[in-house]
Amino acid sequence: MEESEHTYQWARRNEVMVRALTNRLYQQERQRIMEWREGAIKATSLIAGSAAIARIADPMVLSWAGAVVVLGTTLSLVFGFGSKARDAAKRATEWAMLDRDIHAVGPTEFTAEQVNTWAARCNEIEAGEPAANALLLQRSYERACAAIGAQPSVVSGWLSRLKPIIAIP
Repeated sequence: MEESEHTYQWARRNEVMVRALTNRLYQQERQRIMEWREGAIKATSLIAGSAAIARIADPMVLSWAGAVVVLGTTLSLVFGFGSKARDAAKRATEWAMLDRDIHAVGPTEFTAEQVNTWAARCNEIEAGEPAANALLLQRSYERACAAIGAQPSVVSGWLSRLKPIIAIP
Protein backbone atom coordinates (compact mmCIF):
# COMPACT_ATOMS: atom_id res chain seq x y z
CA MET A 1 0.00 0.00 0.00
CA GLU A 2 1.38 3.42 -0.95
CA GLU A 3 1.86 6.07 1.73
CA SER A 4 -1.07 8.25 0.57
CA GLU A 5 -3.33 5.20 0.35
CA HIS A 6 -2.21 4.04 3.80
CA THR A 7 -2.92 7.48 5.27
CA TYR A 8 -6.39 7.48 3.71
CA GLN A 9 -7.15 3.96 4.98
CA TRP A 10 -5.75 4.84 8.40
CA ALA A 11 -8.20 7.76 8.64
CA ARG A 12 -11.08 5.50 7.55
CA ARG A 13 -10.02 2.85 10.11
CA ASN A 14 -9.96 5.53 12.81
CA GLU A 15 -13.45 6.73 11.82
CA VAL A 16 -14.79 3.19 12.03
CA MET A 17 -13.13 2.70 15.43
CA VAL A 18 -14.68 5.91 16.77
CA ARG A 19 -18.05 4.94 15.31
CA ALA A 20 -17.94 1.47 16.88
CA LEU A 21 -16.84 2.72 20.29
CA THR A 22 -19.36 5.58 20.25
CA ASN A 23 -22.21 3.22 19.49
CA ARG A 24 -21.06 0.68 22.06
CA LEU A 25 -20.92 3.35 24.77
CA TYR A 26 -24.29 4.69 23.63
CA GLN A 27 -25.93 1.25 23.81
CA GLN A 28 -24.39 0.52 27.21
CA GLU A 29 -25.69 3.80 28.58
CA ARG A 30 -29.10 3.20 27.01
CA GLN A 31 -29.18 -0.23 28.64
CA ARG A 32 -28.32 1.29 32.02
CA ILE A 33 -31.08 3.91 31.71
CA MET A 34 -33.72 1.38 30.67
CA GLU A 35 -32.74 -1.08 33.42
CA TRP A 36 -32.88 1.73 35.97
CA ARG A 37 -36.36 2.70 34.81
CA GLU A 38 -37.57 -0.89 34.94
CA GLY A 39 -36.12 -1.36 38.44
CA ALA A 40 -37.55 1.94 39.69
CA ILE A 41 -41.01 1.04 38.42
CA LYS A 42 -40.86 -2.40 40.04
CA ALA A 43 -39.64 -1.02 43.36
CA THR A 44 -42.25 1.75 43.38
CA SER A 45 -45.02 -0.69 42.49
CA LEU A 46 -43.87 -3.09 45.19
CA ILE A 47 -43.82 -0.40 47.89
CA ALA A 48 -47.10 1.18 46.80
CA GLY A 49 -48.78 -2.21 46.40
CA SER A 50 -47.61 -3.33 49.84
CA ALA A 51 -48.95 -0.14 51.39
CA ALA A 52 -52.29 -0.65 49.66
CA ILE A 53 -52.58 -4.29 50.71
CA ALA A 54 -51.50 -3.66 54.32
CA ARG A 55 -53.88 -0.73 54.62
CA ILE A 56 -51.36 1.10 56.76
CA ALA A 57 -52.30 4.55 55.56
CA ASP A 58 -55.17 6.89 55.03
CA PRO A 59 -57.65 5.86 52.28
CA MET A 60 -56.53 8.83 50.16
CA VAL A 61 -52.92 7.66 50.35
CA LEU A 62 -54.04 4.15 49.40
CA SER A 63 -55.82 5.55 46.34
CA TRP A 64 -52.66 7.35 45.30
CA ALA A 65 -50.61 4.20 45.92
CA GLY A 66 -52.95 2.26 43.65
CA ALA A 67 -52.65 4.95 41.00
CA VAL A 68 -48.86 4.79 41.19
CA VAL A 69 -48.93 1.01 40.72
CA VAL A 70 -51.24 1.33 37.70
CA LEU A 71 -49.19 4.15 36.15
CA GLY A 72 -45.86 2.38 36.67
CA THR A 73 -47.11 -0.92 35.36
CA THR A 74 -48.68 0.78 32.36
CA LEU A 75 -45.45 2.58 31.51
CA SER A 76 -43.49 -0.64 31.82
CA LEU A 77 -45.93 -2.56 29.64
CA VAL A 78 -46.37 0.11 26.98
CA PHE A 79 -42.75 1.18 26.63
CA GLY A 80 -41.16 -2.19 27.50
CA PHE A 81 -38.13 -0.82 29.32
CA GLY A 82 -36.90 -4.33 30.16
CA SER A 83 -36.96 -5.53 26.56
CA LYS A 84 -35.32 -2.29 25.40
CA ALA A 85 -32.54 -2.84 27.94
CA ARG A 86 -31.98 -6.39 26.64
CA ASP A 87 -31.98 -5.10 23.05
CA ALA A 88 -29.42 -2.41 23.93
CA ALA A 89 -27.22 -5.05 25.60
CA LYS A 90 -27.34 -7.18 22.43
CA ARG A 91 -26.40 -4.22 20.26
CA ALA A 92 -23.58 -3.21 22.61
CA THR A 93 -22.21 -6.73 22.25
CA GLU A 94 -22.35 -6.48 18.44
CA TRP A 95 -20.39 -3.22 18.56
CA ALA A 96 -17.87 -4.72 20.99
CA MET A 97 -17.30 -7.67 18.65
CA LEU A 98 -16.67 -5.29 15.75
CA ASP A 99 -14.21 -3.35 17.90
CA ARG A 100 -12.52 -6.64 18.79
CA ASP A 101 -12.20 -7.55 15.11
CA ILE A 102 -10.60 -4.19 14.31
CA HIS A 103 -8.10 -4.49 17.15
CA ALA A 104 -7.32 -8.12 16.31
CA VAL A 105 -5.84 -7.04 12.98
CA GLY A 106 -3.61 -4.49 14.64
CA PRO A 107 -2.83 -0.86 13.93
CA THR A 108 -0.62 -1.42 10.89
CA GLU A 109 -1.56 -4.76 9.32
CA PHE A 110 -5.01 -3.85 7.97
CA THR A 111 -6.05 -3.73 4.33
CA ALA A 112 -8.50 -1.54 2.43
CA GLU A 113 -10.78 -4.56 2.08
CA GLN A 114 -10.87 -5.03 5.86
CA VAL A 115 -11.72 -1.36 6.41
CA ASN A 116 -14.53 -1.68 3.86
CA THR A 117 -15.81 -4.79 5.66
CA TRP A 118 -15.76 -3.01 9.02
CA ALA A 119 -17.58 0.04 7.61
CA ALA A 120 -20.19 -2.23 6.04
CA ARG A 121 -20.64 -4.01 9.37
CA CYS A 122 -21.24 -0.60 11.02
CA ASN A 123 -23.97 0.14 8.49
CA GLU A 124 -25.48 -3.30 9.03
CA ILE A 125 -25.65 -2.90 12.81
CA GLU A 126 -26.97 0.67 12.62
CA ALA A 127 -29.68 -0.31 10.13
CA GLY A 128 -31.58 -2.20 12.83
CA GLU A 129 -31.15 0.33 15.62
CA PRO A 130 -33.96 2.55 16.87
CA ALA A 131 -33.64 6.31 16.56
CA ALA A 132 -30.89 7.67 18.77
CA ASN A 133 -31.17 10.23 21.53
CA ALA A 134 -29.03 13.06 20.14
CA LEU A 135 -27.68 14.28 23.48
CA LEU A 136 -26.76 10.80 24.69
CA LEU A 137 -25.13 10.01 21.34
CA GLN A 138 -23.08 13.22 21.45
CA ARG A 139 -21.88 12.48 24.98
CA SER A 140 -20.96 8.94 23.93
CA TYR A 141 -19.07 10.32 20.92
CA GLU A 142 -17.06 12.67 23.09
CA ARG A 143 -16.25 9.85 25.53
CA ALA A 144 -15.17 7.59 22.64
CA CYS A 145 -12.87 10.26 21.22
CA ALA A 146 -11.33 10.84 24.64
CA ALA A 147 -10.83 7.10 25.12
CA ILE A 148 -8.84 6.61 21.93
CA GLY A 149 -7.11 9.99 21.93
CA ALA A 150 -8.98 11.43 18.96
CA GLN A 151 -10.18 15.00 18.62
CA PRO A 152 -14.00 15.25 18.39
CA SER A 153 -15.16 17.03 15.25
CA VAL A 154 -18.15 18.43 17.15
CA VAL A 155 -18.04 19.32 20.84
CA SER A 156 -21.20 20.02 22.79
CA GLY A 157 -21.43 23.34 24.57
CA TRP A 158 -21.37 23.78 28.31
CA LEU A 159 -25.15 24.21 28.49
CA SER A 160 -25.91 20.93 26.74
CA ARG A 161 -23.51 19.14 29.09
CA LEU A 162 -25.70 20.24 32.00
CA LYS A 163 -28.94 19.01 30.43
CA PRO A 164 -30.30 15.77 31.79
CA ILE A 165 -30.74 12.98 29.30
CA ILE A 166 -34.42 12.20 29.05
CA ALA A 167 -34.57 9.31 26.61
CA ILE A 168 -38.29 8.83 26.22
CA PRO A 169 -38.69 5.64 24.23
